[in-house]
Amino acid sequence: MNHKPDDTWTSDALRREDVAVVMQRVMTDPGYLKSRDHFRNTPLQTAIEFLQVGLVEWMLQQGADPNVEVDDGYTCLLTAIESNADTSLQMVKTLVDGGADIHRTGTNGWTPLHLAAVRGHVDKARLLLEAGARVNQRIEIDGCETPLMEAAAMGHPAVVGLLLEYGADPRLRDSVHNYTPLEKAQDAARGANPQVLEYLKSEDFRIDPNELFADLDLPADQIEMLKSESVKLDIAEQYRASADRVALEGDHQEVIRILSQLEDP
Repeated sequence: MNHKPDDTWTSDALRREDVAVVMQRVMTDPGYLKSRDHFRNTPLQTAIEFLQVGLVEWMLQQGADPNVEVDDGYTCLLTAIESNADTSLQMVKTLVDGGADIHRTGTNGWTPLHLAAVRGHVDKARLLLEAGARVNQRIEIDGCETPLMEAAAMGHPAVVGLLLEYGADPRLRDSVHNYTPLEKAQDAARGANPQVLEYLKSEDFRIDPNELFADLDLPADQIEMLKSESVKLDIAEQYRASADRVALEGDHQEVIRILSQLEDP
Protein backbone atom coordinates (compact mmCIF):
# COMPACT_ATOMS: atom_id res chain seq x y z
CA MET A 1 0.00 0.00 0.00
CA ASN A 2 1.40 3.35 -1.00
CA HIS A 3 1.46 5.84 1.82
CA LYS A 4 3.19 8.95 3.09
CA PRO A 5 5.08 8.16 6.30
CA ASP A 6 4.96 11.75 7.53
CA ASP A 7 1.36 12.49 6.50
CA THR A 8 -0.80 13.42 9.51
CA TRP A 9 -2.90 16.01 7.66
CA THR A 10 -6.32 14.37 8.05
CA SER A 11 -5.89 13.39 11.69
CA ASP A 12 -4.52 16.87 12.49
CA ALA A 13 -7.55 18.50 10.85
CA LEU A 14 -10.05 16.27 12.64
CA ARG A 15 -8.25 16.64 15.95
CA ARG A 16 -8.99 20.35 15.75
CA GLU A 17 -12.50 19.48 14.47
CA ASP A 18 -11.97 21.24 11.15
CA VAL A 19 -14.34 19.11 9.08
CA ALA A 20 -14.82 21.86 6.52
CA VAL A 21 -11.18 21.81 5.41
CA VAL A 22 -11.33 18.03 4.93
CA MET A 23 -14.45 18.35 2.80
CA GLN A 24 -12.82 21.10 0.78
CA ARG A 25 -9.82 18.90 0.05
CA VAL A 26 -12.07 16.05 -1.06
CA MET A 27 -13.61 18.41 -3.59
CA THR A 28 -10.32 19.86 -4.85
CA ASP A 29 -7.89 16.93 -4.66
CA PRO A 30 -9.00 13.99 -6.88
CA GLY A 31 -6.58 11.53 -5.28
CA TYR A 32 -7.19 12.46 -1.67
CA LEU A 33 -9.85 9.85 -0.81
CA LYS A 34 -7.50 7.05 -1.94
CA SER A 35 -4.41 8.42 -0.21
CA ARG A 36 -2.81 6.77 2.82
CA ASP A 37 -1.41 8.59 5.84
CA HIS A 38 1.39 7.60 8.24
CA PHE A 39 -0.79 4.80 9.68
CA ARG A 40 -1.74 3.66 6.16
CA ASN A 41 -5.28 4.81 6.78
CA THR A 42 -7.42 6.42 4.13
CA PRO A 43 -9.26 9.65 5.03
CA LEU A 44 -12.42 7.58 5.50
CA GLN A 45 -10.74 5.30 8.03
CA THR A 46 -9.43 8.33 9.91
CA ALA A 47 -12.89 9.93 9.95
CA ILE A 48 -14.30 6.69 11.40
CA GLU A 49 -11.67 6.66 14.15
CA PHE A 50 -12.52 10.27 14.99
CA LEU A 51 -16.25 9.36 15.22
CA GLN A 52 -17.23 11.80 12.46
CA VAL A 53 -20.47 10.14 11.37
CA GLY A 54 -21.64 13.00 9.18
CA LEU A 55 -18.30 13.28 7.43
CA VAL A 56 -18.15 9.52 6.89
CA GLU A 57 -21.61 9.54 5.30
CA TRP A 58 -20.60 12.43 3.04
CA MET A 59 -17.30 10.76 2.06
CA LEU A 60 -19.16 7.61 1.09
CA GLN A 61 -21.42 9.71 -1.12
CA GLN A 62 -18.29 11.15 -2.75
CA GLY A 63 -16.99 7.67 -3.58
CA ALA A 64 -14.87 6.68 -0.57
CA ASP A 65 -14.40 2.90 -0.41
CA PRO A 66 -15.71 1.32 2.83
CA ASN A 67 -13.98 -1.97 1.95
CA VAL A 68 -10.41 -0.72 1.52
CA GLU A 69 -7.58 -3.16 2.25
CA VAL A 70 -6.09 -2.87 5.72
CA ASP A 71 -2.84 -3.98 7.34
CA ASP A 72 -4.03 -4.58 10.90
CA GLY A 73 -7.19 -6.58 10.27
CA TYR A 74 -9.50 -3.78 11.33
CA THR A 75 -11.70 -2.99 8.35
CA CYS A 76 -13.80 0.17 8.37
CA LEU A 77 -16.79 -1.80 9.67
CA LEU A 78 -14.84 -3.68 12.35
CA THR A 79 -13.36 -0.39 13.59
CA ALA A 80 -16.86 1.03 14.04
CA ILE A 81 -18.13 -2.12 15.75
CA GLU A 82 -15.18 -2.16 18.15
CA SER A 83 -15.95 1.36 19.35
CA ASN A 84 -17.91 1.94 22.56
CA ALA A 85 -18.77 5.53 21.64
CA ASP A 86 -22.41 6.62 21.76
CA THR A 87 -22.31 7.37 18.03
CA SER A 88 -20.78 4.05 17.04
CA LEU A 89 -24.11 2.32 16.30
CA GLN A 90 -25.00 5.10 13.87
CA MET A 91 -21.51 4.76 12.39
CA VAL A 92 -22.06 1.05 11.78
CA LYS A 93 -25.42 1.76 10.13
CA THR A 94 -23.87 4.47 7.95
CA LEU A 95 -21.16 2.09 6.75
CA VAL A 96 -23.58 -0.78 6.10
CA ASP A 97 -25.89 1.53 4.19
CA GLY A 98 -22.85 2.81 2.31
CA GLY A 99 -21.82 -0.61 1.03
CA ALA A 100 -19.52 -2.03 3.70
CA ASP A 101 -19.25 -5.82 3.30
CA ILE A 102 -21.01 -7.40 6.30
CA HIS A 103 -19.43 -10.80 5.57
CA ARG A 104 -15.82 -9.69 5.22
CA THR A 105 -13.43 -11.13 7.78
CA GLY A 106 -10.67 -9.24 9.54
CA THR A 107 -8.76 -9.47 12.81
CA ASN A 108 -8.86 -12.95 14.39
CA GLY A 109 -10.76 -14.15 11.33
CA TRP A 110 -13.90 -12.48 12.71
CA THR A 111 -16.79 -11.26 10.61
CA PRO A 112 -18.52 -8.09 11.85
CA LEU A 113 -21.12 -10.29 13.55
CA HIS A 114 -18.43 -12.26 15.37
CA LEU A 115 -16.88 -9.06 16.72
CA ALA A 116 -20.25 -7.69 17.83
CA ALA A 117 -20.89 -11.01 19.59
CA VAL A 118 -17.50 -11.03 21.31
CA ARG A 119 -17.91 -7.44 22.53
CA GLY A 120 -21.52 -7.93 23.62
CA HIS A 121 -22.83 -5.20 21.32
CA VAL A 122 -26.37 -6.46 20.93
CA ASP A 123 -27.74 -3.49 18.96
CA LYS A 124 -24.92 -3.73 16.43
CA ALA A 125 -25.45 -7.47 16.16
CA ARG A 126 -29.16 -6.90 15.51
CA LEU A 127 -28.38 -4.33 12.81
CA LEU A 128 -26.02 -6.77 11.08
CA LEU A 129 -28.52 -9.63 11.28
CA GLU A 130 -31.25 -7.44 9.84
CA ALA A 131 -28.86 -6.58 7.01
CA GLY A 132 -28.37 -10.29 6.24
CA ALA A 133 -25.32 -11.35 8.26
CA ARG A 134 -24.89 -15.14 8.29
CA VAL A 135 -25.78 -16.19 11.80
CA ASN A 136 -23.93 -19.54 11.68
CA GLN A 137 -20.87 -18.44 9.73
CA ARG A 138 -17.66 -19.87 11.16
CA ILE A 139 -14.31 -18.15 11.32
CA GLU A 140 -11.65 -19.87 9.22
CA ILE A 141 -8.94 -20.09 11.89
CA ASP A 142 -8.58 -21.28 15.49
CA GLY A 143 -11.66 -23.32 16.44
CA CYS A 144 -13.87 -22.24 13.53
CA GLU A 145 -16.27 -20.69 16.01
CA THR A 146 -19.71 -19.31 15.18
CA PRO A 147 -20.92 -15.99 16.61
CA LEU A 148 -23.05 -17.93 19.11
CA MET A 149 -20.00 -19.79 20.40
CA GLU A 150 -18.13 -16.50 20.82
CA ALA A 151 -21.01 -14.78 22.64
CA ALA A 152 -21.48 -17.81 24.92
CA ALA A 153 -17.78 -18.00 25.77
CA MET A 154 -17.69 -14.29 26.64
CA GLY A 155 -20.85 -14.50 28.75
CA HIS A 156 -23.17 -12.19 26.81
CA PRO A 157 -26.74 -13.50 27.35
CA ALA A 158 -28.47 -10.70 25.42
CA VAL A 159 -26.43 -11.46 22.31
CA VAL A 160 -26.94 -15.21 22.80
CA GLY A 161 -30.69 -14.71 22.91
CA LEU A 162 -30.65 -12.51 19.82
CA LEU A 163 -28.58 -14.97 17.81
CA LEU A 164 -30.90 -17.83 18.77
CA GLU A 165 -33.86 -15.71 17.71
CA TYR A 166 -32.25 -15.36 14.27
CA GLY A 167 -31.62 -19.08 13.91
CA ALA A 168 -28.19 -19.69 15.44
CA ASP A 169 -27.62 -23.43 15.83
CA PRO A 170 -26.69 -24.35 19.45
CA ARG A 171 -25.72 -27.89 18.38
CA LEU A 172 -22.68 -26.86 16.36
CA ARG A 173 -19.26 -27.60 17.85
CA ASP A 174 -15.89 -25.90 17.57
CA SER A 175 -13.03 -27.69 15.84
CA VAL A 176 -10.49 -27.55 18.69
CA HIS A 177 -12.28 -28.81 21.81
CA ASN A 178 -15.44 -30.10 20.11
CA TYR A 179 -17.46 -27.85 22.43
CA THR A 180 -21.02 -26.67 21.84
CA PRO A 181 -21.86 -23.07 22.81
CA LEU A 182 -23.21 -24.37 26.13
CA GLU A 183 -19.98 -26.22 26.86
CA LYS A 184 -17.93 -23.18 25.90
CA ALA A 185 -19.90 -21.07 28.39
CA GLN A 186 -19.44 -23.69 31.12
CA ASP A 187 -15.71 -23.87 30.44
CA ALA A 188 -15.25 -20.08 30.36
CA ALA A 189 -17.15 -19.68 33.64
CA ARG A 190 -14.40 -21.63 35.43
CA GLY A 191 -11.70 -19.13 34.52
CA ALA A 192 -8.16 -20.21 33.68
CA ASN A 193 -7.77 -23.96 33.21
CA PRO A 194 -5.00 -25.14 35.59
CA GLN A 195 -3.81 -27.79 33.13
CA VAL A 196 -3.55 -25.30 30.27
CA LEU A 197 -1.78 -22.82 32.53
CA GLU A 198 0.71 -25.42 33.69
CA TYR A 199 1.33 -26.52 30.11
CA LEU A 200 2.04 -22.98 28.98
CA LYS A 201 4.46 -22.50 31.86
CA SER A 202 6.26 -25.81 31.31
CA GLU A 203 6.70 -25.30 27.58
CA ASP A 204 8.21 -21.84 28.11
CA PHE A 205 6.66 -20.43 24.98
CA ARG A 206 8.69 -17.64 23.45
CA ILE A 207 7.81 -15.23 20.70
CA ASP A 208 10.23 -14.63 17.87
CA PRO A 209 9.59 -10.93 17.13
CA ASN A 210 11.46 -11.09 13.82
CA GLU A 211 9.18 -13.86 12.57
CA LEU A 212 6.05 -12.36 14.11
CA PHE A 213 6.39 -9.00 12.37
CA ALA A 214 8.18 -10.11 9.21
CA ASP A 215 5.21 -9.53 6.92
CA LEU A 216 4.05 -6.21 8.37
CA ASP A 217 4.47 -3.29 6.02
CA LEU A 218 5.05 -0.64 8.68
CA PRO A 219 7.66 2.07 9.26
CA ALA A 220 10.87 0.77 10.84
CA ASP A 221 10.37 2.68 14.09
CA GLN A 222 6.91 1.16 14.58
CA ILE A 223 8.25 -2.33 13.88
CA GLU A 224 11.00 -1.86 16.46
CA MET A 225 8.48 -0.63 19.04
CA LEU A 226 6.29 -3.71 18.47
CA LYS A 227 9.31 -6.01 18.74
CA SER A 228 10.45 -4.48 22.01
CA GLU A 229 6.98 -4.88 23.52
CA SER A 230 6.50 -8.45 22.29
CA VAL A 231 9.58 -9.81 24.05
CA LYS A 232 8.08 -8.75 27.37
CA LEU A 233 5.01 -10.95 26.92
CA ASP A 234 4.46 -13.79 29.38
CA ILE A 235 2.14 -16.13 27.46
CA ALA A 236 1.04 -18.10 30.52
CA GLU A 237 0.27 -14.99 32.52
CA GLN A 238 -1.55 -13.42 29.58
CA TYR A 239 -3.75 -16.51 29.31
CA ARG A 240 -4.48 -16.60 33.05
CA ALA A 241 -5.37 -12.91 33.26
CA SER A 242 -7.56 -13.02 30.15
CA ALA A 243 -9.44 -16.19 31.15
CA ASP A 244 -10.04 -14.99 34.70
CA ARG A 245 -11.21 -11.59 33.48
CA VAL A 246 -13.74 -13.16 31.11
CA ALA A 247 -15.05 -15.40 33.91
CA LEU A 248 -15.39 -12.40 36.23
CA GLU A 249 -16.97 -9.96 33.79
CA GLY A 250 -19.25 -12.27 31.81
CA ASP A 251 -22.72 -13.43 32.86
CA HIS A 252 -22.03 -17.06 32.05
CA GLN A 253 -24.62 -18.45 34.44
CA GLU A 254 -27.41 -16.73 32.53
CA VAL A 255 -25.97 -17.94 29.23
CA ILE A 256 -25.83 -21.47 30.64
CA ARG A 257 -29.45 -21.18 31.80
CA ILE A 258 -30.61 -20.03 28.33
CA LEU A 259 -28.72 -22.73 26.45
CA SER A 260 -29.57 -25.49 28.94
CA GLN A 261 -33.27 -24.86 28.41
CA LEU A 262 -32.84 -25.73 24.74
CA GLU A 263 -31.64 -29.19 25.73
CA ASP A 264 -34.52 -29.91 28.13
CA PRO A 265 -37.16 -32.35 26.85
